[in-house]
Amino acid sequence: MTVAGTAGATALDCALLGLHTRAVSLVGQDALGDYMVTTLETAGVDCACIGRSGRAQTSATILPVRPNGERPALHVPGTAAEFTLEPAAFDAVLDARILHLGGTGLLRSFDGAPSLALLRAARERGLVTTLDLIQATPEIAPTVAAMLPFVDWFIPSIEEARELTGAPTPEAAARALQAKGAANVVLTLGGEGVLALTAGGQVLRLPAHDIAVVDTTGCGDCFTAGVITGLHHGWPLEETLRFANAAAALVAMGLGSQGKLHSFAETRRAMQDLPLRS
Repeated sequence: MTVAGTAGATALDCALLGLHTRAVSLVGQDALGDYMVTTLETAGVDCACIGRSGRAQTSATILPVRPNGERPALHVPGTAAEFTLEPAAFDAVLDARILHLGGTGLLRSFDGAPSLALLRAARERGLVTTLDLIQATPEIAPTVAAMLPFVDWFIPSIEEARELTGAPTPEAAARALQAKGAANVVLTLGGEGVLALTAGGQVLRLPAHDIAVVDTTGCGDCFTAGVITGLHHGWPLEETLRFANAAAALVAMGLGSQGKLHSFAETRRAMQDLPLRS
């Protein structure tokens, strides 16, 4: 059992990496909802903005992890399909320096105009905005495109970027997403590492760590948490991406969405000690 997803896991990972984190979500009035809130609170996450629904179960996924670390998914949308935010909640949600929006693609009530309204409000208040998806399809591409002008850091996987753009290479996909409005684009490339395209046009590519992969569940979510941590500390981009790579590697070395991720200090050590792929 693990708190997972491009919102839940990222929130938990941010807390493990030392950030003051508030989670905004909707869970059911069930044991899974209890588990999610208790796990987040134990890690230090502020759960005051997590609502409860009596109409649907907590969103959940079963992952039969394969020996090579791949994980096909059996998913029930549950409360994720009901989640939305009214503007009256924005004061509490946007009481932050960085707003991360995760889950786009499966948030049936929040994708589209409600997400766009939140991102607009975050931009007006001067927050740094980051975005990750849970599902990328040609059907969701127009929804994502409308959001990108209000996104400072878009952090999809290369597979998601290809679905959204049809571009043949990582750099071409990053440029296509930037052309749609994203200020900075960071693509996770799995075992090939990461490629970043900055607002100033800099292209930076870093390798992944050479590790024994146990389970890739949550690697992208933790990578995003690493990027958010670097943004919080004001690190140079290369240092931020190296830290995010190390955080993702620690997740891949164990089971579940947190794997062997435990703390900021251990992740900094892993950033120096874990070997890189050639």
